[in-house]
Amino acid sequence: MSNIDIRVAHPYFRLKRGTLTLFIESLSTEPILGLKQKLLISLRAHEGSDYSALTLDRLRLVIDDQAQRQVSEEGTRQYQTLDDGVSIGAAGLSDEQIVYVIIQQEDGTWEEPYAADYEADAQDMDMMY
Repeated sequence: MSNIDIRVAHPYFRLKRGTLTLFIESLSTEPILGLKQKLLISLRAHEGSDYSALTLDRLRLVIDDQAQRQVSEEGTRQYQTLDDGVSIGAAGLSDEQIVYVIIQQEDGTWEEPYAADYEADAQDMDMMY
């Protein structure tokens, strides 16, 4: 029997956009482009979605660059765009990491990364009662 940790060999990522969270499993040797392809398939299959015309070149995956945020005086979030040609492992992604999905708008600009923070909302509700 092998002692391989399946979570290292086959990590999964939480891809988030707004209120949508998709859990996608991948290989650490797979390029970011492969993760985006899996994402696009999942988005198009999502019931009631408006992602049928979305293409890979209009999708970006970004991560919260916490190291950069610590340097920032304002404490604002800094994001790192993941390069399509780099492998998941070389990009430094870890199992269960949150990856933000952003989409290019019709005017050519990219939307800001956003994901609903349900934990903060739940704490706010607790404070109300």
